[in-house]
Amino acid sequence: MQTCLRNILDLALQKGQVSVTWLGQAGYVIKACPDIYLVIDPYLSDICEQNLGRQFKRLMPAVLTVEELNQLPLAAYLITHHHEDHLDPPIIQALQGGDYPFLAPPDSVSILRGLNVASDRCLPLAQDARVVRKGFTVTGTFADHGELAPDAVGIIIETAGKVIYHMGDTCLNEAELQKLRDKWPSIDLLIVPINGKYGNMNEAEAIKAIGILQPKHVLPCHFWMLPANSGGDVAWFCEHAAAACPDVEVRLLTQGDRFILESF
Repeated sequence: MQTCLRNILDLALQKGQVSVTWLGQAGYVIKACPDIYLVIDPYLSDICEQNLGRQFKRLMPAVLTVEELNQLPLAAYLITHHHEDHLDPPIIQALQGGDYPFLAPPDSVSILRGLNVASDRCLPLAQDARVVRKGFTVTGTFADHGELAPDAVGIIIETAGKVIYHMGDTCLNEAELQKLRDKWPSIDLLIVPINGKYGNMNEAEAIKAIGILQPKHVLPCHFWMLPANSGGDVAWFCEHAAAACPDVEVRLLTQGDRFILESF
C-alpha cells in the first residue's frame, strides 16, 4: 500500500499533466501540476460487508490506508452520492486534520455532518452547481441512480487545462448526455461505470455513452470489488468500446495503477 502512496506523492508532473490513480470501485486520486490533489469516492474500508453481509465483501484489498490518505495534501474530497462504497463513513471518521472542503450532494452532506465534519467544510453539490477553487473547478452534472440516491450527481473536474468527467452511478440517459456533450464538447477523460446493477449502465450502455460524449480517453470502473454490486465483463467492454469508438482510447487500470493525461 505504501507503494501506491509513494507513487502518487513522488510523481513529478509537468505543466499541463494530470495523473489519475484508481483506488478500486469508483474511487480515484487525481493529481494535477502543480501539486493539486483531489480524491473522489474512495472506498477503503469493509463497511459494505459489515452492513449488508458477505455478498458485499470487498474482493480486492484497499491500495491506500486511511493513514496514507491522510498524508495526501488534499485540495478537496469529492462524493457523487451517499452509498457506502462512495461515501465511506469509517474512512471519513478516521481522517484527522485538514481544512479541505467536502463537495457532495445534500443527502451526503447530512451524513458528513453526522460524522462530525464541520459545516463550513461541507459544500452541497447539485446538478449544474459549480465550485471554483485555486487550480481547479468542480461542476455537478446529471446522474440518474433512481430512488436509491435521488440526488446523486456526476462530477466534472477542470484542472491543468484538462476536463475529467466522473459519471458516478447512473443509468443511460441519451438525451441528458447529449446536452452534456453540447456543453462540454472536449472531454479529456471519461470515467464510466459498467456493472449493470442497481440502476447503473452495463457494458453496452456504457459504450453508447462513450459514443455520445466522444471523450479522448475512457476508464471503466465499478467492477472487481463487491460480489453483489460489481458486475460487468471488462474484457468485453474494452474490446467492443475500442471497436465502436475507434477515436477514443480505452484504458484499463489495475487497482493502484495510474493514467497520465499529457500536456498536449
